[in-house]
Amino acid sequence: MKLINTLGYAGLLPFALLPLAYHMQWQVGSTPLLLLYQLYSSLILGFMAGVLWPVLYRPDTVAAGNKMALLAVSFPVVSIIGLALTPGYFLLLQALLFVLLRITEFSSGINQHYSKSYQNLRNALTLVVTVSHLVMCVLLTLSVS
Repeated sequence: MKLINTLGYAGLLPFALLPLAYHMQWQVGSTPLLLLYQLYSSLILGFMAGVLWPVLYRPDTVAAGNKMALLAVSFPVVSIIGLALTPGYFLLLQALLFVLLRITEFSSGINQHYSKSYQNLRNALTLVVTVSHLVMCVLLTLSVS
């Protein structure tokens, strides 16, 4: 569990550093920081939704497995479609998708299959990522006005 916690919290670094870099107008290669943030966010959302897959194969969840599988893949699909079609609202959409993913884990009963340690990690990750998206949205709004 120590490695999982380390990897989970390390995955938050871009959610902390990219808004800071954006605010400070730093450059990271030739890719615009906002785009880098958005792509990383979509990647992590897809990864977190993918965490649901092993739980779907449990004998006690087989009946709901097909619906949950469709739901799990919908998070990254909606994310990418949102980035393509509504870039101005993408950060808010992503914040909502991360929260909805966590709510889905609770409402489907998947969360009870997680260890207490992993539940705490997921709660912390969701909170930090959601706040990061809201901060980035504010920074973007301030830089445009």
